[in-house]
Amino acid sequence: SHHFLRTYLQTELSSALPYLVVTTIPACTSRPVGYLKEVVSAIEFLTARFSLEHLFTVTRKALYADLIDITFPEPLYRSIYSEGPGKDVLRRVRKLHVSPTAKSFFFKLHTSTLPVKPWLRERGVFVPWSINCRLCNQPETIEHCFIFCTDAYLFWDVLQRTLKKDLNINAYTIRFLPLKLNDSFPYDLFTLMGLHSLWKTRMIDRNADPPRSTKSNFIETATHVR
Repeated sequence: SHHFLRTYLQTELSSALPYLVVTTIPACTSRPVGYLKEVVSAIEFLTARFSLEHLFTVTRKALYADLIDITFPEPLYRSIYSEGPGKDVLRRVRKLHVSPTAKSFFFKLHTSTLPVKPWLRERGVFVPWSINCRLCNQPETIEHCFIFCTDAYLFWDVLQRTLKKDLNINAYTIRFLPLKLNDSFPYDLFTLMGLHSLWKTRMIDRNADPPRSTKSNFIETATHVR
């Protein structure tokens, strides 16, 4: 309501924002600088995404939520599995008492950035011989490594028989480790340890290290659980 400030803002902003600021005073033709430049940039950013009617009526809290949804959409790796439980999986894994290596491994698995052979070749990394699994002669995809590979199939079968629990291993559950509401058994913990053990066994084979079974890797992983 201050006359001087109102006149100054009208003079500085009327040329940059003619649809918002109207004045009878000759406007400044140069582009605003400093703080006013940030104001103009912010308004242009908002009007490019929302209508003026929406901006004039929405609350600050609602506008903040709308900006988050538009600026940071759901990641592509999650859009494939948009429906289903376990969306808080990263928070749960962070709280699990497993080694930091296991947590880093799961983040790569969850985001589909695990360095399996097809993923490496797609990014221009040289993969010797072929992208197939050495054991099954099938493309070494994430699903193959942890579900369809002979080693994985036998490991999950033995583990479930030992625990006398059904772990329900599929492309969704290995990425989101879903839990039922009243589950008292730590399905997510055992599934994560099994996935990490399978991956360690595969990396040992790929790097030509002294061979170890998935069972021995699982036992070693379990010893790090506090």
